[in-house]
Amino acid sequence: MTYVPDDVTSWPVFKPLIIAHDVGRSRDRSTAVVGGNSPCGRRLVGIREAEELPQGLFGHARASALAAVDARHHHNALIVADLSNDATYAEVLVQTFGQRVIGLQISRYGDGMNADWRPVRHGHLPVYTIGRTYLIELFHTELQSDLVRFAEGPLRQAYDQLANLELEYRDSGAVYTCPPGKHDDLAISCAMLAWAARHLHLETWLRNLEAARKPRRPRQRGGWAAHT
Repeated sequence: MTYVPDDVTSWPVFKPLIIAHDVGRSRDRSTAVVGGNSPCGRRLVGIREAEELPQGLFGHARASALAAVDARHHHNALIVADLSNDATYAEVLVQTFGQRVIGLQISRYGDGMNADWRPVRHGHLPVYTIGRTYLIELFHTELQSDLVRFAEGPLRQAYDQLANLELEYRDSGAVYTCPPGKHDDLAISCAMLAWAARHLHLETWLRNLEAARKPRRPRQRGGWAAHT
């Protein structure tokens, strides 16, 4: 298939491939949104898949559902996960995906530029704090600049969720809210993916990922036995 910049389904690869994972509360679904940067040509972010995971999944069951999406893409994606509602989920994600995980804490404030290193088994996980309104407005800027390409199909739902968000002005500042009975899980996941694709630390994340993939050399035995 010929690479067409405006048709994300024609992109042979993403540089890098990213899966954004919004973690739903008890009444919401968690998500897996798949995309990344264009492999060549214009500075574009492409979003190819948007999937709502089965409802009522927690912990390892939720991570397994996300792993099934990751497996369709050859276990090659950077996993950007929302840890706002379940801090303990970080440990489960690292057990499942290793050093491919980048954590995001969606809060009232924060620009998402600096990481806090959260301890997990066998290491630490970088977790970035970003304001919800700030995250959505970053994505709006990308859309208004015509730098995002959506595939057809289920992504229509994600786009509609974004369009339905309502902006309220409060004493604490501007806040995006959902109309009653509506959801924003896919829209937030798309914003998370675009945030990661444009992040100043992206190259560092990828270098760490490549280092984790390299096989370790077998440890040589010391002593005279090693030379006989």
